[in-house]
Amino acid sequence: MKPIKLWMACLLCSAPTLTQATAPDNDDLASQQMSVRELMRLDTALALEQTRNRLRQQRGKPDQFDAGAALATRETLKLVAIYGVGKKLLAEVMIGGQSHVYMRGQPLAVGAKAGPSTYLLRGISGSCVHLERGGEGHTLCLNPALGSAK
Repeated sequence: MKPIKLWMACLLCSAPTLTQATAPDNDDLASQQMSVRELMRLDTALALEQTRNRLRQQRGKPDQFDAGAALATRETLKLVAIYGVGKKLLAEVMIGGQSHVYMRGQPLAVGAKAGPSTYLLRGISGSCVHLERGGEGHTLCLNPALGSAK
C-alpha cells in the first residue's frame, strides 16, 4: 500500500474559501507552511516504516530472494523516487526487481548487510543518486537527461 500524500490533502483543505478574506495573514501562512512540512515529514516516516516492514516480511520467507543469484544475473538499477526535505533525504532504488531505500549519509540501504554484492550510497545530489559496488560507480537520475545508469 502506498502512503497517502497527506501534505497535498492539507494544501487542498487549507485553500481559502470565498467567504475568507483574500489578504494573507502572515501568522496563518507560517502555520500552514509548518503544517505542510510536518505532514511531509510524517509521510516520509510512514514510507520508511512500510519499507522496513516489507523487508522484515521478506526475510521471514523460506524462499526469499537470494543476493548471490542476483549477482549472477545482470541487475537493472532504477531510481524510483527521492523523498524528504533539505538534507534529510531518502532515495528508493529498484535493484533487480527489489526495492531498496537509502538514507542520505548512510552507505547501506535500510535493513541491508554489507557484502560484496551490496550497493553502497555515495551521495544524493539534486535529482540523482550515486551508488557504488566493487569499485564500480553508478549514477541514477529521476530525469534521464541528467545522467544514466553506468
